[in-house]
Amino acid sequence: MRAVRFLLVLILLIFAGNVSAQFTDRYWAFGDSAGIDFKNTSGPQAANSILRVRGTCASICDSAGDLLFYTGSPNWIEWLNPAGPDKFGTVVNKNHQTMQNGDTLIGEGWYQEMTIVPNPANNKLFYVFCAGVTGYIGLYYSIVDLSYNGGLGKVIQKNVQLRNDTLVDCITAVRHGNGRDWWVLVRSWKNVPTNDITAYLVTPTGVTAMPTQHIGPSVTYASFYRMKYNREGSHLYNICQIGGVERYDFDRCTGLLSNRIVYSVPNVAISGYWDFEISNDESKLYAVRNMQGTQQNTTYLYQYDLDTSTFLSGARLIATYVDPERGGALKMGPDEKIYFSLDYAYIDTCFDYLYCYGTSNITNTTLSVINQPDSTYPACDYQPYSFYLGGHKSYYGLPNNPNYELGKWAGSPCDSLTVGLSSIDVTRNELKLYYSSEMKTVFINAEKLSGHIANLQFYNSSGQLIEELSQPINSGYFTYSSSFAYQPDGVYVVRLVSEKEVLTSKFVKR
Repeated sequence: MRAVRFLLVLILLIFAGNVSAQFTDRYWAFGDSAGIDFKNTSGPQAANSILRVRGTCASICDSAGDLLFYTGSPNWIEWLNPAGPDKFGTVVNKNHQTMQNGDTLIGEGWYQEMTIVPNPANNKLFYVFCAGVTGYIGLYYSIVDLSYNGGLGKVIQKNVQLRNDTLVDCITAVRHGNGRDWWVLVRSWKNVPTNDITAYLVTPTGVTAMPTQHIGPSVTYASFYRMKYNREGSHLYNICQIGGVERYDFDRCTGLLSNRIVYSVPNVAISGYWDFEISNDESKLYAVRNMQGTQQNTTYLYQYDLDTSTFLSGARLIATYVDPERGGALKMGPDEKIYFSLDYAYIDTCFDYLYCYGTSNITNTTLSVINQPDSTYPACDYQPYSFYLGGHKSYYGLPNNPNYELGKWAGSPCDSLTVGLSSIDVTRNELKLYYSSEMKTVFINAEKLSGHIANLQFYNSSGQLIEELSQPINSGYFTYSSSFAYQPDGVYVVRLVSEKEVLTSKFVKR
């Protein structure tokens, strides 16, 4: 047994060494067909995309900075607009075409609900995580395989549900301390006091939920958050819409949070934090405040020192905007500058989405830039409307990309891949079912299959076979969706039979 474990560790170490490719976020796709290419050594260049999204989007590049694919999802309020985009998220290949099977990703299109994480065991496989907070609640993932279609890729698993409770509209990821695996964090949103954060560990064997952590006093208000890591992944920051700002220590080995620090206490009367970013040296926090009450429809861009004693009293006002200009996202670029998006024409009948009145001006065709974020204002060199998007438009969001270039945590207990490998379950295998009542469709997924053809059998609660079909298994992965629009409510059993295995699970249509 000891020899078997040693061999397993040796094999995994060799395999991990062969797939430890580095990825980057040097191509951004966002807004209405907007993009930025950071690969050019002379400076970032305006690029394009086929996205039409209000907020949620993500992208990933190879180590050379060449685009691999990107993804985004429209806001659910726009689903009722027949002239608007598709209701669901879309995966787009490097040629700016919808990837094979890359439509109908369930998720949300508010602001920070999607991110892309590489599969630690295969350079061609990627997880697209989606959090639904108002339309389709829960947490989902799909898997992209770039070995298909000459490198253009294919979605080989779609809409695998990890949980079905309500989340706040943010999701964030950071590389594990071993330099191979990844952590994906989400935060609960409940109508009761809560401060619950759950980390999901992505390893060569799949996605595993860690125990939910409750750190510090309960949050007694319902308000969305933004969650972001510092560049080293050692701290997790949160802000909320009504003024709360907090920081946690984050252990990249264990996924545990600790040492909660509160910079600002929630205050319904004053506030409206919208988004934020941390300077590269972690001395400054930049925050967008879209004010409420008597100052409604006024946006302020602030610089704060990350010192609890002077956080609010020492705030520096950088810029002020009044409707129809409203503050959007703040994001650190690969060039270590912070980019700021503005939305234009806040009109309730259009929900400021896709600029339904055709507005195009300096506000929405540019990004503002903080050129020296580590420096105290005005030395931070804020330049409004300074990055031209080449005629494309921004809205509230910028890509929710993790720091792909972060390496292992040197000197930590987990900086070697030999730690804990003997406990990895390499045989885990199950049939995952998710039924969408809105789409009246069941999504079926499985992985680590040995067979080549899956025979799917659908049974009702009486044990009657109501449908049977065959579908291919691709490199151990299987995905399929089946409409149940014409079947009555009730319990259904799905059976997958291949040449090598039999998997069974059930779902409820109601």
